[in-house]
Amino acid sequence: MMLILGLDPGSLSFGIGIVKKEKGHFSYVHSETIRLRDRDFLARMQELWDRLEKLGAAFAVDQAAMEEGFLGKNIRSMSQLSMVRGLAMAALLKQRLPLRFYAPRQVKLALTGYGNADKEQVAKMAALVLNIKQKKLGLDESDALAVAYCHGVNVK
Repeated sequence: MMLILGLDPGSLSFGIGIVKKEKGHFSYVHSETIRLRDRDFLARMQELWDRLEKLGAAFAVDQAAMEEGFLGKNIRSMSQLSMVRGLAMAALLKQRLPLRFYAPRQVKLALTGYGNADKEQVAKMAALVLNIKQKKLGLDESDALAVAYCHGVNVK
């Protein structure tokens, strides 16, 4: 049995997803979206750090996976996203969690079978594959669950 943490980093909205892989089957454990709006950047980073530490204390995660960033046109947004990703990496390193990175296309392909799937398709497939009926998934948390699922498919 393995608990896998998936991260979908964003500077305003950060997706978290945890799945359990047991004997080749996947099940839903936890997901959330950490909303980081309405604060200055350093306050948002402190909030993210604190939430990731609490998450690490609450769940005995074995491995972690993060979606790789993509290059955008807005240099400031790219810079902030890089810092968010760095902070998340530092939090995982502090917890001594193995971390792998996956391209967005690879994540979509693993979950939906189509590398260009849109966010709504990813959300629908995450709910279907992980048998999530009791909760309406936000797009950031479904992306994070997809990253965790992708990692589980790619790691023995």
